[in-house]
Parts: sequence; C-alpha cells; structure tokens
Amino acid sequence: MLLVVIAFPLFIMARNPEFLGFNNFLISVIFTEFMLYQYVSIAEMKYPKATALLCGTPYSRSMLIKARYAFLLLIFTYCYVAYTVLALFVPKVEYLTLLSTLTALLISTILFGVYTPIQYKLGYERTKYFFSIVIVATPFILPALSNVDIRLDFIELSAMSMLAKCLILIVAVIAILCISLIVSIKIYSKKDLL
Repeated sequence: MLLVVIAFPLFIMARNPEFLGFNNFLISVIFTEFMLYQYVSIAEMKYPKATALLCGTPYSRSMLIKARYAFLLLIFTYCYVAYTVLALFVPKVEYLTLLSTLTALLISTILFGVYTPIQYKLGYERTKYFFSIVIVATPFILPALSNVDIRLDFIELSAMSMLAKCLILIVAVIAILCISLIVSIKIYSKKDLL
C-alpha cells in the first residue's frame, strides 16, 4: 500500500498530466489513508476481544484513540515525503507549497475528523461503505470541482500574507483534530468492549 503513494502520481502523469500537483497529492493522501484505516478497522473487527485485552493493560482507551489519530498523521507525513522525493526525481511532478500541503492536511483532517467519531459510535459494519464511496468519488469530484467556475468573494483572504494563511490552516487542523479526538474518546469510553 505504501508503494501506491509513489505509483499513483506516476499513473496520473501518464493518464492526465494536467492533474499533477495538489489534486494528485490530495487524491493519493485520501486513498492511502482510507485504505490503511480500512485495513486497521477490518483487523479490529476480526479480533474484537483484542481491544478489551489491550484496555486491560496499561494502555487506556484514550491512548488507543490517540494512537489512531497519530497513525493518520504519520500516513499523511509519509505521503508528503514520498511525493516530495518523487518530485525530486520526476521533473513533471510539481513540488507542493506549504499552503497546498496544509490545505490537503485540512481536507484530510475534516474527513477523518467527522468519520472517526461516527465509526466509534456506529461501528465498522455500519460505516464501511463510506470508504468505498469516498475512494470511488474522489478522482471524479476533484477534477470536476477544478473545472467549475466558483466566484466567491475572498478578497480579505487573498490579501492576507502567506504566513497568516498558513497559521489559519494550522489552527483549523489543530481545532478539528482536538474536537474529533475529544468526541471519539467520550464515545469510546462508554462503549462496551465485550
């Protein structure tokens, strides 16, 4: 799965080179995070008593939740590093700016910030199709959105410095992660593990 992060931009470059850059990176991040997250969820579903046993050790429920969020951040970091290394060796692959990287992180955080508490509340069985829909729809939605001419009045936002924009994105990512983490911990602390 980790090789897909490198293969995906190359595949896009061969098929649709105009989608290299941010869109390509975002699609590969979402695809990789969802696939690996799905794999972890399937493994947890196969061995339901493993979680109860883990909670019997010094690992608390909140620590297990924090580990899941850290896992998602590590996947994002890997995707960014792999994409940057690929951009070093393949001239057609564009380097990502800090703003585009933070924007991709924000979109990924919003998706998982909403999905993770829902999955803890409803369980894997009831939420597993969300992954399929997102993975299938993302390659179609992003190019379609890039072709739509949306004219919103972001004069104040465009007048901001790059540092201010990056700080806003960082604060938004941290806020969404914290809210999602707190909600997930509350839901999971009340869940019956047996």
